Amino acid sequence: MKKILFIDNTAHHLLGQLHLMTAFRNNGYIVEVIVPNDKKYYLELENSGIVCHEIQIDGKGLNPFKDYSLIQNFKSLFLQLKPDLICSFTIKPNLYASIAARQFNIPVIAGITGLGTAFLKQNLLNYLVVKLYKFAFKQIGCVFFQNQDDKLAFESLSITEHAKYAITLPGDGVDLKKFSYVGLVDSPVTTFIFSGRLLLDKGLGELVAAMKIVKQKYPNTKLIVIGNYFFANPSSISSEQMQEWTNAGLIEYLGMVNNVFDIISGADCMILPSYREGMPRSLLEAMSMGKPIITVNSIGCKDVVEDGVTGYMAKVKDVDSLADAMTKFIELSFDEKLEMGLNGRRKMEQEFDQQIVINKYLDVANQLLHAKE
Repeated sequence: MKKILFIDNTAHHLLGQLHLMTAFRNNGYIVEVIVPNDKKYYLELENSGIVCHEIQIDGKGLNPFKDYSLIQNFKSLFLQLKPDLICSFTIKPNLYASIAARQFNIPVIAGITGLGTAFLKQNLLNYLVVKLYKFAFKQIGCVFFQNQDDKLAFESLSITEHAKYAITLPGDGVDLKKFSYVGLVDSPVTTFIFSGRLLLDKGLGELVAAMKIVKQKYPNTKLIVIGNYFFANPSSISSEQMQEWTNAGLIEYLGMVNNVFDIISGADCMILPSYREGMPRSLLEAMSMGKPIITVNSIGCKDVVEDGVTGYMAKVKDVDSLADAMTKFIELSFDEKLEMGLNGRRKMEQEFDQQIVINKYLDVANQLLHAKE
């Protein structure tokens, strides 16, 4: 049987690919993972029956000594585990696993889940990351993108010119059964929900500022925030700031939760004003459940919403525009909100079914492995 290694920078993020790993296992592949051990989600991966191998990945920028060490660690693991194929996700695994795999002629499928902070502005970091991508992807098997803008960005920079396949997927898709339709409940309190890493780049600062404006006119409005701190990221929000917003009555912070479905079920609208995304899973899951969404006209986010049909689209980094969108939603009748949610569910069924992504991964993996023989 062929062995596939899944590699990611956090066990929590990789757990989101469990459906994909399960599909490969059901199709006769041996699936193992390489990921940092966080003692929690790493254990969940092991409990799902997947063999896990620990690795240390420093998420704090580009340190040439640590990154060179990471490449060597990947090489050692590849030599020991002898995979036939690698599926990697997020920036450092995509870069350094691809470089390490080249020595052993192992085909790699790299999943671009978003271009990250390095692509938000033209600077030295952006220059270095582009150079690294070009070097790492010289012999890449396949690059999967979650939106067309990211694919075009890589093509314009000649990063994927040597890739056998460069394909745009509907994000990770959404599990339509797990995130089943629940619709809305008519309530005097309007509940918005934000789900994601606690970063300024996610637009959380603008969202709280907009919430302050909205609550002045509509005090029966609340904002639930779920997600984890990510202090390695330069745009990370501090725990002190989160506490300050909580004390001011602007947010209810629930931390990391396992019952995401239950939390979303009690909300009226999912809101994500992120500066840039691959394809935001939180919006897909909420829409699958029949919840309207509010997002912004940024890469990744704009591909999910149909303005006025499945939700509203505000301007990027614009507090007033975001507050206006929230106000418009509040002022809709219950039936209008319900229709928005239904439109979102239909969109997920037609365009974002998780099975579309699974089938494409299986197809490309088969082609890369067949070409290797």
